[in-house]
Amino acid sequence: MSKRAIKATRPTGPDSTAALWWQPVGLEDGPVSRFTIGPLTLHVQRLADEWRLAWSHAAENPDDVHWSVQQLTADTLPETHERYVFATGEPRLQLRPRLADRPVVIRPRSPVYLPSGQQTKLYLSTPLTLEVRAGEHQLLREIPMVPLSDTWFGPSTREGEFCYSARTHARHALEEVPRRPHRAITPLIVRNDASSVLPLEKLSLPVPMLSVFGSGDGAVWTEEVSMVREKDGDLAAIQVGRNAPSAAGQVELLSGPRQAGGRTTLVRAFSVLFGG
Repeated sequence: MSKRAIKATRPTGPDSTAALWWQPVGLEDGPVSRFTIGPLTLHVQRLADEWRLAWSHAAENPDDVHWSVQQLTADTLPETHERYVFATGEPRLQLRPRLADRPVVIRPRSPVYLPSGQQTKLYLSTPLTLEVRAGEHQLLREIPMVPLSDTWFGPSTREGEFCYSARTHARHALEEVPRRPHRAITPLIVRNDASSVLPLEKLSLPVPMLSVFGSGDGAVWTEEVSMVREKDGDLAAIQVGRNAPSAAGQVELLSGPRQAGGRTTLVRAFSVLFGG
């Protein structure tokens, strides 16, 4: 399968220079702008002292590599919407991708096992959260680009943490990874130094520790993550790269990690004791 580039439709409003959906866009007072980014459709209307937002989700399509922006008429805003009022207006809209606020438990679509003493590199994709901002600094709303289910991850019902659950193909070849505008690509290196086979049926990716980078082809990336399992069990030493992976090409930093701290830590990464 060849790499699929993200397909885009430029804005049709007065500021039609944005080539990537996370770049600021100037909105006129009155018309409704409809942003479609993967399965998320967002309607935005700017008035003199007010912003109005409405959104909906379609079923996620694995082959959906599109995003688009269209300017509609003032009366096309969905009836159910939110209003954000201001003393003074801000004419520019800023959409920013972020990663989820909890770890994401990845479930490969096919069972994967890593024997003792072996190492593998996988490419995972996790859904993004969309920050909607009036201007650069005024956050209006965070919207998940794909609604995720809650799950419990830990060795028992008393020990562990709440996470989100997502599925991925866990591909080995980067050229087979589709560049979808609503998902971030994470290169993951897993090394099993323990004496037993490591099932990768579920693994917890600590996305709050990761940054988001945007590349010129519209793809979204995180740093490379390394997991080393040194003993039998579910713990791994996690190391996060300092920059975007070289495979991403030239990138810009779009958002930093939600969770501050060091680049290396010991976390519960694998589900080998409990089916949570």
